[in-house]
Amino acid sequence: MDFDFLQKIIFVFVVAVDLTLGISVFLSDKKNKRNIWFFIVSLLIVLWVSSSYLVYHPVGTTISLTLARLNFAFVSLWVISIYFFIKNFPKPQNKAIGVYDILVVATGVFISLCAVFTDLVISNIVIKDGSVNWYMGPADFMLYVYSVVIAIMILVSLYRNYQSCLKVEKIRIMMMLWGAIIVAILNLLFNILIPAIWPKLNIYWVGDYSFVFFLGLTAYAVVKHQLFNIKVLATESAVIVLSLLLFVQIFTSSNSTEQIVKVLVWILATYVGLLLIRGVRIEVRQREELEHLTKKLEEANSHLRELDQMKDDFLGMASHELNTPLAAIEGYLSMILEEGMGGELQPQTREYLNRIFSSSQRLSAIVKDLLNVSRIESGRIHLLYAEVQIEDLVKQAVAEIDPKVKEKKHTTCLELPAEPLPKTWVDPTRITEVLLNLLGNAVKYTDESGHIEIGAKQKSNNILIWVKDNGKGIPKDRADRVFAKFTQVDVLKDEVKGTGLGMYISQKFVELHKGKIWFDSDGSGKGTTFFVTLPITKNKPYDPNDGDGPILH
Repeated sequence: MDFDFLQKIIFVFVVAVDLTLGISVFLSDKKNKRNIWFFIVSLLIVLWVSSSYLVYHPVGTTISLTLARLNFAFVSLWVISIYFFIKNFPKPQNKAIGVYDILVVATGVFISLCAVFTDLVISNIVIKDGSVNWYMGPADFMLYVYSVVIAIMILVSLYRNYQSCLKVEKIRIMMMLWGAIIVAILNLLFNILIPAIWPKLNIYWVGDYSFVFFLGLTAYAVVKHQLFNIKVLATESAVIVLSLLLFVQIFTSSNSTEQIVKVLVWILATYVGLLLIRGVRIEVRQREELEHLTKKLEEANSHLRELDQMKDDFLGMASHELNTPLAAIEGYLSMILEEGMGGELQPQTREYLNRIFSSSQRLSAIVKDLLNVSRIESGRIHLLYAEVQIEDLVKQAVAEIDPKVKEKKHTTCLELPAEPLPKTWVDPTRITEVLLNLLGNAVKYTDESGHIEIGAKQKSNNILIWVKDNGKGIPKDRADRVFAKFTQVDVLKDEVKGTGLGMYISQKFVELHKGKIWFDSDGSGKGTTFFVTLPITKNKPYDPNDGDGPILH
């Protein structure tokens, strides 16, 4: 492979990469001004590099002169495009066009027109012995002065942007600057220093082709945090470069058969490459949509958590504020009804007051549940441990629920072992509340004249408590919601009024005692059995509050 052919391969490769980078960045966000200007920058670099390459591979003096003049015009237009790209980098700007912008465009266009249509910039091209000699015009300095002035303006703009932008954007600016530094070093080396030392060594093209580093690093900076776009960009670059290289190989064929084979290979490779690009684009689009939906879901979940916290705070505050006046109401009603304070009551008055008293008790129970939920979720539940016989707590709960049992004409069965169960350390108030919740549900969810069974026994190192009824049961499709907050079984909620907090609170109280709670039900109309296990603890659990009970988190 001779040097000229190698240069052709490199030229095709550089042009392909430059075009791919420009098109890919543009397609990633067609409406973004930064991406639009990047595409224009890359296109002008391609025109600049191509015209320069063709000047040094002449087919005639006139054409070479025209290409040389176009080359200078493309450089001038490229300076305009890079100026506006930097204005929109790293973030697009929505500012109106200013006086400086108009001057930059007018000057650049003027120099381009002078380069193409006059002898002021390039007066002539002479081709002799295979070499191309440029003869500059009297005003060729205009482009150099113009480029230096714009470079200074760009550096000032970048400095200001760098001072005010975020860390991520600063990294983008630095990446682009590194690309520019590489271009500057290579152009200084191969276009100025080496030609000055070895005039006959024609390797100008290394400096021209070095712009691929600038475009590559800048393209990466543009889509740095759009990793899916980078994947598309890389795929498109690889496919286009491979296709162009295979296309160039067609013209190196030694005979027609080889040429036909290479054409077929090129067509097949290009087709497969296009399918690959299409597949990657579809995958990227789907992943971007999924990422967008995931982000929206995370934001919604975060908002819901905030609302849930606000709700818990409100419930805690409201229940605490309601607790005091309700206690006063119940106290006075109790003294009026039971102790005769205020004198003898008329039968109808007593009935009304009894209704008020019952309603206040129900409201107190609701407030108590809300306060418990607030304390549980904020980690402020105090367990006041005592060594107890679980049978005593079971009997106490049965006695407290007995009036409601008789009201609904249920029968009860208490199953306790003949020998006393081992004593254990629990919070009697909390465990009694759990038992009352289980018994209360059994009473409420069982039709009149039903049967309720409660028992306790030792099972290994635990005490097992159960409450069984022959009531309405729990539908299988609601089984996973039994211990959730504000939940009641669908088939019952219109018949049985409640907060839907009892089972949630019971579960939390049992878990705070290192126990377990679960249920067994064959479905609607087949009754339910709830089970509770509590560990047998011989020593009082560690109490950091010295008698006030630990605060369990």
